[in-house]
Amino acid sequence: MTFPELKVLNELKKTYTDNTKKGNIYIVSVQHLLETTGSLFEAIISTGILPHNIYLTGKIYSTHAVTSTKLENLGVNITKSTYPKKLGTYVEALEGDIINMWADLKGRLTNDSTVIILDDGGYTLKNAPEDVLEKCDVFGIEQTTSGIRMQSAFGRFPVIHLAASAAKVLIEPPIVSEAIKIQVGKFIDQLNPKTIGIVGYGHIGKAVAKEFSRKCQILVFDIDNKVENGTFTECKHCNSLRELYDQAELVIGATGQDISDLTWLTQSKSNKTLMSVSSGDIEFNRLLKNCEPYLNGEVESPLQILDLTTERGHNLKILRGGMVANFTGTADSSPGPIIQVTRGLLFAAVLQIINNHIKLKHRFGPIMLDPEMQSKAVMAWFSDQPQRKQDYSTEIIEGFSEVEWIKKYSTGILIQ
Repeated sequence: MTFPELKVLNELKKTYTDNTKKGNIYIVSVQHLLETTGSLFEAIISTGILPHNIYLTGKIYSTHAVTSTKLENLGVNITKSTYPKKLGTYVEALEGDIINMWADLKGRLTNDSTVIILDDGGYTLKNAPEDVLEKCDVFGIEQTTSGIRMQSAFGRFPVIHLAASAAKVLIEPPIVSEAIKIQVGKFIDQLNPKTIGIVGYGHIGKAVAKEFSRKCQILVFDIDNKVENGTFTECKHCNSLRELYDQAELVIGATGQDISDLTWLTQSKSNKTLMSVSSGDIEFNRLLKNCEPYLNGEVESPLQILDLTTERGHNLKILRGGMVANFTGTADSSPGPIIQVTRGLLFAAVLQIINNHIKLKHRFGPIMLDPEMQSKAVMAWFSDQPQRKQDYSTEIIEGFSEVEWIKKYSTGILIQ
């Protein structure tokens, strides 16, 4: 094994025993190139999918260089990430890499090829070439909410909405919250804010709020107005983004959308720090594209802390150039045994397509991640990491042993 063995992946492997060579199955993917992602792709290769049939690119804010090299040595086709030429153009750079990756793959495809798109953010799905869709059976997997929002851009083939699965929605938030604490906790301790404003009060926003409520006042605002009264009494619910911004010292974006306002450059009443925990460089994109006149010093890396002076003379810092804060180029955002459940869900989705491609190819649109596979992944994780049960209610812990309960909290078409 080139990468660490993970119990969740090993348990899921037991559900699939046909490891004959599958020369007609190709995978094209955008993923965080982390050590446990290497374990995921080794598990995929163990199913018989050929390493040189895998086309993969990472994200510049999360790529672990050693992992990228090891994957390349396994025979995986790695498209190197392009650094954006200007602030706020990360998506354009990523899409350029994806288009190049598709171009490299297209020449190898035949009419009997099957293409599995394993995506993080929706852009690989969105940029699937027309001639590939006409010639091949194409299946998608999307693991982010922001990617799911782009469904209309790739509605001609089935896409497993992993981001809308019970396992992803209910199990992952405390893991992400822990990753944020691990990767930027020292920075937050040094900043020592009295007030933290969290924009986006979904599952991740709530977990982050809970994590930091012990140290400071938490302000929350949800742009979709989904804040539920009484859901977390330690928070102060703001009626507008402006109200939150004016009061918070640290603003954390957890929406998967652009929340920035150009008045932050002109009308800020005090010093502010901005931090994204979204799934891409999106939370402050409008601000990034217009902040150059306010910058102090040169931008030497798209991952540096941007230091700005507003028109009123206040300091505005944008952590890691607005890119996701809980990825810092280390081997993993959280220790492998903890984050393995997320890799397990991706592997489960790949197995679901391999096992059910005949039924799936006659469908299009959102598909539910197999509830039985969700159960296997989560229960294997709880078995390997029993201490993690303290992060979840009894209903959730017991619920993942019940397929019908998992169906209730997952969305998409169930294919059986």
